[in-house]
Formats: sequence, C-alpha cells, structure tokens
Amino acid sequence: MVATIEEARKPVANVDNNSYIGAKIAMYGIEATLPKASGGTSDPVYTEVQRRVYSLNYRIKEYEQKIAEVQNRIPLVHGDREIEVLHRLLNGNSMRAIGKHMKLSSTTIFRVRKNILKQMMK
Repeated sequence: MVATIEEARKPVANVDNNSYIGAKIAMYGIEATLPKASGGTSDPVYTEVQRRVYSLNYRIKEYEQKIAEVQNRIPLVHGDREIEVLHRLLNGNSMRAIGKHMKLSSTTIFRVRKNILKQMMK
C-alpha cells in the first residue's frame, strides 16, 4: 500500500495547479475596447489534468488514512509470525512471496492474515 501511494504521488508532484497563465489583457489602445474573455480556461487538456490531479490527491488521502489506521493498530497484533506477515504485507509483498520467504503455504498465510485482522478488531 505504501508503494501504491508513492506511485500515485509521482505524476501529481510535477503539476502546479496555478501554472496556467492565460491571455494578457490589454490596458491601452484599440485592444482595450474589445470584449474581454470571462470565466476560466476552456482548454480541455488543462481541464483533464486538473481532474486527474484532484482524483489522484483524493485517492492518496484515502490510502494514507487506511495505512494510518493499520499502523495505529500494529501494537494489538501478537505473535512473531503474525507481526512478520503484517510488516511484509505493509511493504507490498504478495501472499505467495511471503509464503515462499517464510516457507509456509499460501493457505497458512491467509489464515495468519485472518488472525491478524481478528487481533486488530479486538
């Protein structure tokens, strides 16, 4: 989950929300008498970028809240095996990779994960 947050932050980090400058407004001369544009930009690319940045920021916040909740409940987990599996899950390892590293079957890892959830819900 932490890796997912970092991956989602990459495209958002390079975007400046106030980087669009727009047209300059003439103050003198014949151009000053012409009608001025009102409202925001009608650039569809800019609008799409803004929409994606907003949705990515929203998703990043949701992920951070979920991870914070799990990290607050880590002290409730007891047992070396459970703690090891929990930390590996938080690092983004798959169930198969955890089972292979700990030399346990995937069904055992699923059982350990279920046990972790029970301990956290108490």
